[in-house]
Amino acid sequence: MLEIAVSSLTYEAFEDNNYERLFANAYLDGYRNIEFNCWYADSLTSERMQFLKKQCEIHKLKPIALHVSGFGGNSQEDLSLNTAHKLRAIEAAVEIGCRRIVASACSDSRSLALITYELESIASLAEQKDVLVCLENHCNSILSTSEDYYEVLTGISSNNIGICLDGGHLEAAGEEIHTFIDKLGKRINHIHLKENRVFNQKSFCRFGNGGTDNKYMIEYMKTIGYSGYMSVELSPEVGETGDSVNFTDSDRTKPIELYSMLEE
Repeated sequence: MLEIAVSSLTYEAFEDNNYERLFANAYLDGYRNIEFNCWYADSLTSERMQFLKKQCEIHKLKPIALHVSGFGGNSQEDLSLNTAHKLRAIEAAVEIGCRRIVASACSDSRSLALITYELESIASLAEQKDVLVCLENHCNSILSTSEDYYEVLTGISSNNIGICLDGGHLEAAGEEIHTFIDKLGKRINHIHLKENRVFNQKSFCRFGNGGTDNKYMIEYMKTIGYSGYMSVELSPEVGETGDSVNFTDSDRTKPIELYSMLEE
């Protein structure tokens, strides 16, 4: 199985809201699978999960992942809070009816060892609940390249702990997609589709305007047996004005035009 999905980021940018634009437009745009960005204080309450589940039923959409705030930190307090947060995210995923949580490293995290510890602490519950933990690479963070993942994942044997590969972020960090897949392809359990213009520089852009070969990334992953979702992230950080932008309908549907033929 390989299906296209879309993140709520594509519709809501970084706003803390009830996903009104997503529910009004995603189905009409051609999307059926939704990755919810849940980065705020009330994002993972049981009440919010029931609301999102009901709205998905009404709008004929399927929740496939919860994208939550990051792993890591710099203190025992950070460690405790973030571990408890990820344990709650796993429970929330079960409540809404999906089996993936996605998170990158905290922007201020300075210790890969703390991320490893958090992953080890949540692995048992992830296995019990049959939820995949998808650790996303971000440029300009402590977790951006294959070397970082080697350090974090070495010694973690759980099949429920893996990698969310974001090709745009990877190229922005200066690593080739094929190099990353050759090293860690079997640990990849989720994929983000994003476009970046300039290699080794964060320069996100609209789909079709960059240099990131997402089609190649998906086809290469298929050769090693990848099964799951390719989730569209149309980033508001396109850098055209220095601020978030309002994307057009064609901006949001362009990824379907480019990548839906890869579904199977």
